[in-house]
Amino acid sequence: MISGSLASALESMQERLFGAQLDSIDLQDPVFIIGHWRSGTTYLHELMALDENLLTPTTHQCFNPQSFLLSKPSGRPGTAVRRPSGDRMVSADSPQEEEWALLCLGCPSPYEAFLFPSALRHVTALCDPGQYASQERADWERRLVRFLKAVTMAGGPRRLLLKSPSNSLRIDSLRRLFPGAAFVHITREPSAVIVSTIDMWQKMWLRYACGPTANVVCLENRVIEILRDLDNSLQDQIQSLPDRRFTTVKYEDVAAEPHRTLKEIYDHLNLGACPADDRITRLLKSSPPLRPSHPTSPAIVARARERCAAIFDRYGYG
Repeated sequence: MISGSLASALESMQERLFGAQLDSIDLQDPVFIIGHWRSGTTYLHELMALDENLLTPTTHQCFNPQSFLLSKPSGRPGTAVRRPSGDRMVSADSPQEEEWALLCLGCPSPYEAFLFPSALRHVTALCDPGQYASQERADWERRLVRFLKAVTMAGGPRRLLLKSPSNSLRIDSLRRLFPGAAFVHITREPSAVIVSTIDMWQKMWLRYACGPTANVVCLENRVIEILRDLDNSLQDQIQSLPDRRFTTVKYEDVAAEPHRTLKEIYDHLNLGACPADDRITRLLKSSPPLRPSHPTSPAIVARARERCAAIFDRYGYG
């Protein structure tokens, strides 16, 4: 990530050089992968990104949104590093979530809480442009669209594949921008999600926090609240979605039978031919799921089942 003053200068240069071309780009309605953090959104994103008819932002683009058009890709595979969560390897050309680009561009983002832990209280509001001030919302929309046009300019005119748990809370805003968008929602057993999300916040705070962090009890309570808020918001917003624009899959099914589950997604959303089986097999061989096993105590399971009973029932984890 580059410093603020340099980023601003590079953003101005990128706009001067490519602004007219960006203005002329018509974005196709994206496919959005949504779901709570630690539900398998990254794994599903990597599988669907194998589809050469879909275009997804890269890590380099998302962390350098002001300047990536100014540099040409090297054409060589980047060095892969393990994510802080410990479950996937990431390189400069890996599929990446556009939320990082929005954060780097100065937009309100739930990822502010990685730097400032007190913002965890406001994560759901930071996700939802409907709760921003009118100028903030307009800036967020403009910057998102501009970034996606730049990604399209760099990668060619294809349908965008985007992934961010934050988008689970902003479906209405995304549909206003992209009326024909499709959504793939992935779920995972709620107790595992809660434990893994607690671990995620603790590891990110260990690396990036600029202030005091929450103790584990407060963190667990907040994670459960966010999980419920996200699912309630998602249920409210999908009511008006046409059936062929929305589908839900389980992480457990994607992990156990990726070929079959991907085909079901593609068939339901009319996305055409899904990635070839041999490409999926090569990805799984070279980069198998690395999701670490987090011990889930009976006490956490009991609290999760008590406070998230509707989620357990809705997705068949009873």
